[in-house]
Amino acid sequence: MPLANGHGMARRWGMSGVGETYQAELETSAAELRSLRGHLSQRPDLKQIAAMADVSTATVSAVLNGRTHPGSDVYMALVRVLLTFDTGDKAPLNHPEIPRWRERWRRVQELKEHHKTRSPRRASQAAETVSAHGLAEQVVLSLMRRGERIQMFPMAAGLEGVWDVAFSPDGQLIATGHGLRTVQLWDTITQRRSGGALVGGHIGQVQAVRFSPNGKLLASGSADGRIMLWDVSTGRSISPPLPVGSGEAWTIAFSPDGRLLLGAGRTVRVWDITDPEQPEAVSKLGGSLSAGLAVSTEGLLATGHSGGAVQIWNLETLAKDGAPLHGHAGDVTAVAFSPDGNRLATASRAVQLWDMDSRNMSGEPFTDANGMIHAVSFSPDGLLLTAVAHADPQGSRVADDGDDDEGEEAIASVDAIHVWESSSGQVVCDPLIGHTSTIWGAAFSPDSRLYATGSADGQLRLWIMPTSRA
Repeated sequence: MPLANGHGMARRWGMSGVGETYQAELETSAAELRSLRGHLSQRPDLKQIAAMADVSTATVSAVLNGRTHPGSDVYMALVRVLLTFDTGDKAPLNHPEIPRWRERWRRVQELKEHHKTRSPRRASQAAETVSAHGLAEQVVLSLMRRGERIQMFPMAAGLEGVWDVAFSPDGQLIATGHGLRTVQLWDTITQRRSGGALVGGHIGQVQAVRFSPNGKLLASGSADGRIMLWDVSTGRSISPPLPVGSGEAWTIAFSPDGRLLLGAGRTVRVWDITDPEQPEAVSKLGGSLSAGLAVSTEGLLATGHSGGAVQIWNLETLAKDGAPLHGHAGDVTAVAFSPDGNRLATASRAVQLWDMDSRNMSGEPFTDANGMIHAVSFSPDGLLLTAVAHADPQGSRVADDGDDDEGEEAIASVDAIHVWESSSGQVVCDPLIGHTSTIWGAAFSPDSRLYATGSADGQLRLWIMPTSRA
């Protein structure tokens, strides 16, 4: 369904008129959402919309009536519900209207931030803004508007390493796994611990953490070879430990609908967690795993293997979906799907993109990283691609085909995060460097602007990410 006044709105989204205000754009955005709702054959009430979008009725009312501009995750959840409510399900992320609505949210968000910094109250307190707090706030906002990266003070000292990190679906919480056999939740805004540590069940360091799609469950995997399920609201474990069979439980994923939990040691184990208190083992997939798991919005699973192979699986049938993809000479060390599921990133000593329709390589490899790549991620808006590269201990850079690059030395002796535009492969900024030891965990926030990294140095770091210059 096209947006109301599509051609006029395209002009408004592309150029900002001098007289435009945040409030006017907020009301216009709300009117467009109401129009979208009005075109449905079965006009849903607020409770129906809230239930399908997994938000509160009050939030739906506030957004549809122009009283608030929510975060991108909530806004896009409402849009996806209203686009295809008649079908009984939310619109997929690759729905043709999704990019236009994302741009609509960004436009209002820009005006919202501008409105905050230019409000009459702030203008009347000009003298106050030169104080330490006021000046720092203006600097941070200015950097954010320009799309610059910002590194915040590290957290999580004293927990014997941070082995994995994950954002909750609403971005309000960060989960971390630690060497003290514990899981810790953090408040993203205050950057402080949210409640006590989640303990009991693990007898080895926690190496993987993932939130369920609805944010109500948290899964953690440990070197003891077991996966625990936790109730996020209470911090209590809700099921017996789930053994991965052999090896350490070092990677976890949920299916898009939250029905399946996948955990891997040497092979991938699959549980049906329709009843999370009594998970049911349903399958065992693959072997010789060398990379973490990646699940697409289309219900596909990607597994990386030794020998440079990537296998795609159908989560509905739990069967292989086509022949393996071969694009690396060495072991595949990381895999990630783009938010729309149309692209797959695979990594070893370089990152290769794949078109999921044709299953062919897309473009040239991203070869800027120095060292073996441990993790690769698309930002939720699909604009950025990041790779965490482990520094080569020998101090030399090695090509992905296994041949040394003559005369080319490693540019860094510590782990670094490389950031590219996902569409062009252009470098967005200098590598992000701040940890003093191996980076094991990395994750984007739902709005794509925060990036969390966890390291063996015992620190959890938050970065405000640069924006694509495309």
